[in-house]
Amino acid sequence: MTRTEPEEPVQPRVNRRIVAGLIVFAAVLMAAAAARLWIGSSGVGWPSGTHAGHIVTERARLLLFAAVVGAALAASGVALQALLRNPLAEPYILGLSTGSGLGIAVQGFIAAQWAVYAGPNEAGALVGALLTLGVVYLASRRRGVIDRLGLLLTGVVVSTLNGALILLLNHLTPPGMQRENLMYWMMGVLPSRSVGWGDSVAVGICAVGVLLLFWQARAIDIATLDDDEAHALGIHHGRLRLLLLLCASGLAASAVVIAGPIAFVGLICPHLARVVLGPSHRGLLVGSVLLGAALLVGASVVSEWIAYLRPRAGILPVGIFTALVGGPAFLWMLRPKLGRGLA
Repeated sequence: MTRTEPEEPVQPRVNRRIVAGLIVFAAVLMAAAAARLWIGSSGVGWPSGTHAGHIVTERARLLLFAAVVGAALAASGVALQALLRNPLAEPYILGLSTGSGLGIAVQGFIAAQWAVYAGPNEAGALVGALLTLGVVYLASRRRGVIDRLGLLLTGVVVSTLNGALILLLNHLTPPGMQRENLMYWMMGVLPSRSVGWGDSVAVGICAVGVLLLFWQARAIDIATLDDDEAHALGIHHGRLRLLLLLCASGLAASAVVIAGPIAFVGLICPHLARVVLGPSHRGLLVGSVLLGAALLVGASVVSEWIAYLRPRAGILPVGIFTALVGGPAFLWMLRPKLGRGLA
């Protein structure tokens, strides 16, 4: 009789495509981070001299802000696309970013008009984002079903209204108490201030939001099935949608608290990650976070490089570069849906 060898336990298969894609995305982020530490408005190359330590610290701080904001916006885009089942959903297009800015503007107006503390900016930004998403969601429903193209159009209109209300409140605020360079801030600009407790809270919210989405990645995959099938597999749609709603709003609000409204990061990065990594939300989320961080860090590098070449121009908002890249990408992704009406 021949002796049979015991069977080895079956090892889970590793998707090489996902691993390779994530390695490439991580390498892109590392290259962008290295460029950000090497390039600044004060010069190109590793700093030297008496102020070298201060310059390196400043570049590292802006690198941190850019990476966190980009990662938060990309993760918010993933959550919104899963929540609304629309690959074109994005925090800025749907008005979450401008809604967060409006929440902060309302707090500033109350404090200036009646000398009353209206709470931390994080709270105002979150409330503004949640209210905006609620309005867009309810306004785009027809007979209990979300109209995908109508959702985008409603989001664009609400985002425009939010921007107009921000400008109105800023105009009504007494002189000397207005936000300086409001239009500059609304284009999305990395802050020149040092890291404060509010920024630390925003970074913490971003980290918690991303971890919660990663924890629920498998549930999100199952929720993309029909409601009956997903329920049979143990998915509670109400709880999952509430979690996605809170995560998307919290991530977008935290990004606005740090750097103001920035467009299209939540659209470009999930779309590119989905093309490379596939639809599985675990890999999609990690890939989107890496790409979002790399995109904002890269935009910061370009902004600092232009400031170095043309010192009088100053530091350009990073939102300009994301809009220049994301605007054409959005039109290209929207093109197949045009001409079909809103039904």
